[in-house]
Amino acid sequence: MGAKAWFAAFSNGDPKQVLANAPVLDVAATRAFLAEMFPDQSVEDLGETTLFDLDPRKREIRAGVYGDLVILAHEGFAKDKPSDIPRAMLAGAAFETTYVHATHSVVDWCAISQWKNGELVRSLSLAPDNGIIETIGQPMPFESPFWNGEFAMDDEDEYPLPFHPLDLSEAALAATVGFGFEGDPNTWVCDPADIPILSFKIGRAKSGGILGKIKGLFG
Repeated sequence: MGAKAWFAAFSNGDPKQVLANAPVLDVAATRAFLAEMFPDQSVEDLGETTLFDLDPRKREIRAGVYGDLVILAHEGFAKDKPSDIPRAMLAGAAFETTYVHATHSVVDWCAISQWKNGELVRSLSLAPDNGIIETIGQPMPFESPFWNGEFAMDDEDEYPLPFHPLDLSEAALAATVGFGFEGDPNTWVCDPADIPILSFKIGRAKSGGILGKIKGLFG
């Protein structure tokens, strides 16, 4: 596997339904959303990419507004403990549901979390070298077969976790946003490489700006 991503999906409905219908990227709404989130930062347009590219480098961001769905990719979502994600990054609290997904295949790490009306209801982060880093709230439905042993590793006596985090990552993606980075594309509601998203470079925060309140986020 070669998956790497860190993003949030803010939604007032089911993201899968939105993405299944080849949504149009609303450029004007996307820029307005970024202006609201980062009012004191310069924003440089880096062009268009796709949902297959949700691992922006430091000081870069991916953003797309598709009606009732907003997708925002930023390294600030790549926290070992999702509960540590700064609230300023969860501007989607105005939405009914915020789902955050982070994964890095090099270290077999996956972190998934969900907020309802701005309140954290589920957080899970795990990697073989660290074990279960954080678990808060009740497991989401797609987690059940993993905890029930249906995806146990062949070398379960040696592997430090009851399942492989990257397998959970793909199942979580399919259940929440309807696509993945590995696996069978025929099971996805869309090909992420077909859905456009905008890429930007964000300038340093001025004192008092939203990102200025997130000390050390950009370094």
